[in-house]
Amino acid sequence: MKQLFAIDLRDYDGCTKVFSRPSARGIIIRNGKIALVYSVRDKYFKFPGGGIHGGEDKKTALTREVREEVGLTVIPESISEFGSVMRRQKSNVAPGTVFIQENFYYVCRVEDTIAEQKLDDYERDAEFTLQWTDIDEAIRVNDTFTSPDSFDEIMIRRELRVLQIIREAMIKQTLLPFGYVMRVFPDVEKTYSVEYSEALEELLAKHPESRFLKQLEAVSGAKESADEILAENDSPVVAPDDFGRDFIKLIQGIYEETELSTFADIMYRLWGTLPDGIKNTEPFITLCYADDPLSCGEEARTRRIYRNLFQYYDSQG
Repeated sequence: MKQLFAIDLRDYDGCTKVFSRPSARGIIIRNGKIALVYSVRDKYFKFPGGGIHGGEDKKTALTREVREEVGLTVIPESISEFGSVMRRQKSNVAPGTVFIQENFYYVCRVEDTIAEQKLDDYERDAEFTLQWTDIDEAIRVNDTFTSPDSFDEIMIRRELRVLQIIREAMIKQTLLPFGYVMRVFPDVEKTYSVEYSEALEELLAKHPESRFLKQLEAVSGAKESADEILAENDSPVVAPDDFGRDFIKLIQGIYEETELSTFADIMYRLWGTLPDGIKNTEPFITLCYADDPLSCGEEARTRRIYRNLFQYYDSQG
């Protein structure tokens, strides 16, 4: 897993022992909201997750911790790597000991049902609750958090930086559908360049501090900007439902104007370029096999598959 950043206080000169406690944490986004643990007592947000038991698989730990802290059930096949954060500092409880924690963050989806929390005493004292919140609100709250406990403050600063990285990934995601379409259908640049420009302008108004968006302002055209987005998007798409809604809407218009076998061939190749976090989930995996019936002369069946694909998000309400 790639490292997002590291926190090293270098305050452990003279320490002779090491205590390591890796953790697994979930990035769960639905309809533009992110699922976070909120401490009612201390007023901060953190990602659901916690310590990995000795010998425990990281993804198993993720599923267990998310269930215990917020009552959400992770869908195993939806789990994909986002990045890790390494933390090193002098232990606040064990004299002469360096505290080392690698935090592994995973993008995942969850079932609709919510189970009862199973909180530790300190989590219960902190009044941990599940909140689906706007990421900008979570960033605002954590950015103002202070604590006399340096361990807590550093933890929340870590979560703040991860939230900011995710927000940048979400901004890129908004423009990704245009990037994918313009890469595989170069002749549609004029069709979508106006929509692209409007999307970019809207995002700049909402996130004027985004260095990524400011960089795109200087790029000459929509097609060139699309290439920049794809080249820079090294994080998985973190909200596949939102991405899919825009993505399917765009390719539906192209489907109606393109010969079926040509469209199916391009969709198969396009599927191979999708981020790993979504390519094996529905409805995207349909892009991989929808052309199969054509090899048997069953054009009607392939068309039916694509119609179902286009209707997928409407059925989700």
